[in-house]
Amino acid sequence: MKTGGQTWTIVSTILLLAIVPACTSTEAPPNLIVVMVDTLRPDHLGYHGHTNDTSPNIDAMAARSTVFMKHHSHSSRTGPAVASVFTGLHPRSHGVMNPLTHFDAKGTLPPARVTLAEILGDNGYGCFGYVGNPNVAPRFGFSQGFDSYELVLPAAAADINRLADETMSSSSGPFFMYLHYMEPHSHYRAPPSYREMFVSPGYDGLFTGAHEQLDDVVAGRIRPGREDGRHLEGLYDQEIRYLDRMFGELLESIERHELSENTIVVFMSDHGEEFLEHGSVLHGYTLYQEQLRVPLFIYDPRKAGGARVEAVTRHVDFLSTILEVMGIGVQTPAQGVSLVPWMEGREYAPASGPVYAQVSLRAVKTVDVVSFEKGGWKIIVNKLPEQTYELYQVSEDPGEQRDLRPNDAAVTQLVGNQLMEFEKKLPRADVHTVDLTPEEIQRLKSLGYIE
Repeated sequence: MKTGGQTWTIVSTILLLAIVPACTSTEAPPNLIVVMVDTLRPDHLGYHGHTNDTSPNIDAMAARSTVFMKHHSHSSRTGPAVASVFTGLHPRSHGVMNPLTHFDAKGTLPPARVTLAEILGDNGYGCFGYVGNPNVAPRFGFSQGFDSYELVLPAAAADINRLADETMSSSSGPFFMYLHYMEPHSHYRAPPSYREMFVSPGYDGLFTGAHEQLDDVVAGRIRPGREDGRHLEGLYDQEIRYLDRMFGELLESIERHELSENTIVVFMSDHGEEFLEHGSVLHGYTLYQEQLRVPLFIYDPRKAGGARVEAVTRHVDFLSTILEVMGIGVQTPAQGVSLVPWMEGREYAPASGPVYAQVSLRAVKTVDVVSFEKGGWKIIVNKLPEQTYELYQVSEDPGEQRDLRPNDAAVTQLVGNQLMEFEKKLPRADVHTVDLTPEEIQRLKSLGYIE
C-alpha cells in the first residue's frame, strides 16, 4: 500500500502536468495516449462520487479534463466495445461478434474497417499498442494501422507502463499509444500491500475473488448474499486503487520525457461489471447500465479543462471527437458524432444519438441480447432461449429495478419499433471468424469468455 506522502507526490505531478495555460499551444501535432481500463465502472471512481478512496490520481487528472458523466459502451464484452472505439461503428456494422454455434472460433475485425490507428498513421503518427486482454490480440484484427502492437502476457500493468515508457523515450515524431490494462478484471487479486483495503476484516464468507467462483454464481451453482456482494466490491476496489497507482506512474513518465505540454491523454473503459444489481456478477451476459456505463475523460493540455458533460454519449462518438480535438479533418465512416461542441461549452450541441448495444456469448451461459436507449427509455431484448422484452424508464430508474413492460405494452411497442427502425438503418457486416488455438482457448477460459 502506498503511503500518504507517495500519493501526494503522484497527485502533485498530475496537477503540475495539468496546469498548462491554453496559450502554450504549439504548432507540433499533439501526441495521443488512450488508456483503456478493462471492466471499470465509473461509479467506483472518486470523481463519480464513490466513497472508497480508490482513485486519487485518476480524480486529479479528471479535475483538469473534460469528463463525460453519462458515457456508454455498445457491448458488455471487450472485443465489440473496443472495435467501436477504434472504428466509430456499432457492433452490428463492424462485425466483431462471436458465433453462438460453437465456442472454438472468434469474431475478428475485418481489414476493410478503417481504424483510428490507420487514420493517424496516414497523418504521420507512429502508432503503438500494448494490450493485456487476449480478446484484442493482433490475431483478431485489432493491430490494424499500428506500427507495433503487442499482447502483453501475463497482463501486468507495470509491464505495460514499461513498454509505454520505452516508446516515449525512443519516439522521434508524433505518436499514438493505446494502452489496455486488465486491472480490475477478475480475478480480483490486487498486490499483497493492497489486500487490507476496502474489505471488512471480519468477512468469513466463501469468496476470494477467483474467477471460477464468479462463474459458479453466473451458472447458478452459488448464491451469494449481500455481505458477499460487498466483499467482492471491496476486492474490485483494491484492484482499482492499484490501477490508479499505475496510472500515476504513467503520467510521471509523460512528465519525465517532457511530453506533458503536447500529449492528449484519454481515460476510458470498455465495459462495466455487475455486483448483484440484477442477481449475478461479472459481465458479458446482460446489457444493464452497470455494464454499459463507463468512464471517459479527455485531457488536452492546450485547452482549459474542468468541464463536465451531462449529456448521454457513446463509444461510437469517440473517433469523430478525438480526430477533431487533434485537428485532423478527415472523413470517416463513423456512425457517431463529434462531442467537441460539448467540450467547448457551446450553447447548442446536437444530440449524440440513441445508445444501441449488443452482446453474444457462449460460456457459462449462452446469451444473445440487444438493448436500445432513447429519450430516457430503454428496451432490452433477450433472444435466447426465447425472445423476451424488458422496459425501463432509465431517466427515473437508473438502476433498472422496475421492469415496466408487463404494465405498459404501448410504450414497449413504441420503443421496440424505434429499435427496429434504428437497426434497419445500420449496415450489417458479415462476421469473420478465426479458429482458436488450444492456448487461446485456455487463455479465454481463464477469463470466463468461453466455456
